[in-house]
Amino acid sequence: MTLSIPRMGATTHATRLQEIQTSLQNFSFSNTYEQTTLPQEIVENLIDGILILTEQKTLVYANDCAKRILRQLNQNGTSISLIPREIWHICQTLIDSRHLFPSQHWLIESKVFVDSSIVFNVRARWLKLETLERPCLLLSICDQYQYIKDVALEESQKFGLTSREKEIWLLHRANYTYKQIALELCITPNTVKKHMKNIHVKQKATFATQ
Repeated sequence: MTLSIPRMGATTHATRLQEIQTSLQNFSFSNTYEQTTLPQEIVENLIDGILILTEQKTLVYANDCAKRILRQLNQNGTSISLIPREIWHICQTLIDSRHLFPSQHWLIESKVFVDSSIVFNVRARWLKLETLERPCLLLSICDQYQYIKDVALEESQKFGLTSREKEIWLLHRANYTYKQIALELCITPNTVKKHMKNIHVKQKATFATQ
């Protein structure tokens, strides 16, 4: 896959990287990128973190979401230029696969479990930039819990849920069992069942009016 970025003349490697970074930052992977050969899921899921790295671990591009994720993964909580070990391990796997199977095209998918409430879905593949001789690593990173939370909050508003119902619906969408929800909210499983029954009634009423 090739991402076309105009050449700026004979420049040093560092200057080329800076030019690419500027071009990508200005473009920000907007919907106009549908005409390029970038993976379609990146165009469709702009809430994902987007990282582009060289094989030498140089950060070429990171969108705002990716910068936030890098800060979360880096222990000091501030650096975005330092690539976390978890992320680079996935990159190294992709690099190794290229050396072992040069005629094949690999896509690496993995999950990084930071703790029980933070899970990142990571997809890594190769990306060819015209201004660099060697291919780069393209990573899309999705904060799974944040995505579920955003969806659940949107649904809660659409269904007209109460504050307690919102809490229960969020945990339900995060695949908590009724018993786990009860423990988390310090209520009984029967209370969870009653709230879920009310939620489903509101959900059906919403769909019926659409």
